[in-house]
Amino acid sequence: MRLSKHFWAYLLCGTLFFIWQTSNSLAIYYMPALTDILYNVFAAHYVAGGIGILVSGFVCDKFIRAGKSRRMFAAALAALSMLCTLSLCFIMDAALYIAVFVIGTFLGFGVNGVILGGLFVALPQAHKALGFGLAFAINVLMRLPIDLAIASGTANNADYSGFAAAAMLLLCAALFIKPVARSFSRRIEEAAAREPMEIGKDAGLMWIAIACGTVVYISFGIFDRLASAAHFQINSPFAIRLTQLLSAAAAGLICMRFGYYTSFISSVSFLGIGTLAYMFGWSGAIGVVCGCATHAGFSLFYHPLRAVFAEIGKRGKYPYTVAAFGFALYFITQVFGIPIADLMDSVGKDSGTVIHVALFMLSIPLIVLLFHKLRSAYSSGRTHRPVTLDPKQKTEAVDALALTRREKEILRMILQGRISREIAEALFVSESTINWHVGNILKKTGAESRAGLIERYKDV
Repeated sequence: MRLSKHFWAYLLCGTLFFIWQTSNSLAIYYMPALTDILYNVFAAHYVAGGIGILVSGFVCDKFIRAGKSRRMFAAALAALSMLCTLSLCFIMDAALYIAVFVIGTFLGFGVNGVILGGLFVALPQAHKALGFGLAFAINVLMRLPIDLAIASGTANNADYSGFAAAAMLLLCAALFIKPVARSFSRRIEEAAAREPMEIGKDAGLMWIAIACGTVVYISFGIFDRLASAAHFQINSPFAIRLTQLLSAAAAGLICMRFGYYTSFISSVSFLGIGTLAYMFGWSGAIGVVCGCATHAGFSLFYHPLRAVFAEIGKRGKYPYTVAAFGFALYFITQVFGIPIADLMDSVGKDSGTVIHVALFMLSIPLIVLLFHKLRSAYSSGRTHRPVTLDPKQKTEAVDALALTRREKEILRMILQGRISREIAEALFVSESTINWHVGNILKKTGAESRAGLIERYKDV
């Protein structure tokens, strides 16, 4: 499938956001005054980020309708976040540093809430995980020079903060580039109508995705907090960067070529390797390999799951909020993952191992259930796709339908890609009247949705 201009617009903005996000959070690792309270600051970071992205998504769904207004809202948040991040380069007082850091995090994640709804949600489902994975991979690649400088002792936390501020400044500027501006004006309803395979149709899919994401995220957070620190990061600090880069891109390619469910099932095997490493305390070269496998497994789960939430949101009333929640879920669960990891550290390795293995064992049936739900949704979309007719047959089929003159007029407007509000404005009637006619059209044609109508009669 050919990549559209909308894909490249998201890739640009998504990459700049990820550079800001990861660089901004890594800066606190190298702030000496925060060493004793590092994980408390990270907890504040997770809470501020999760709330920020949810608030901005809800504001866009509820109060800001126009694409240009949403873009200006994102630009304002980006400018304020950039100022907060830049000021961190010069703040030495710990209390003030934390306050500015949390405010900047809240605003910066708010920018992503708008980007997810304005650019990411409208992407074709086959391109979502690819765009997300590539954006994250490019971010890792761009950040490698500063990582090397930090490791060699020639840089400090101000370098990360400065790098993050520069990324947010570029993101603010990118929102005014014409292709990005046009992509923000693209209607989510029209994007949804072009895809007959609706994975957002099953209401239970979202609850399974939430349960599955919660367990896997907490389990990985525990590994990253305990096992990774003991057996992995000490041995090879840059292996994780390379793994993140390659696995993020691989997750997107697997999802586009083989489907989301394939990526989810693959993640189980890799995450299991990390569980074994924690159980047996593997270190050295084996520990590095196991750590890399675990991070690869997490990427194979993490990137497509966020795409699933965006795909569900595309066909609902709150696309920005649902997409934002899919992103915020990781940060929300980490607030619980940190104290669980601390508990495991305090009760001893044997008890901690039991907790970690129990969480992993719980994640397996949830991932399998999510796998089946997604496969069923995709298969259903393919199985019930109507038989293809040539244009002449489709015209005859429409004329043969027992539709009124007004219903045929509305049907043709639907086939042009217009939404109810646009049809109502063109015919000088209310939107509820159009929806009533659409309901009658669906009953008479036997189609389940507008997407089904477009697929069946798109050449008329």
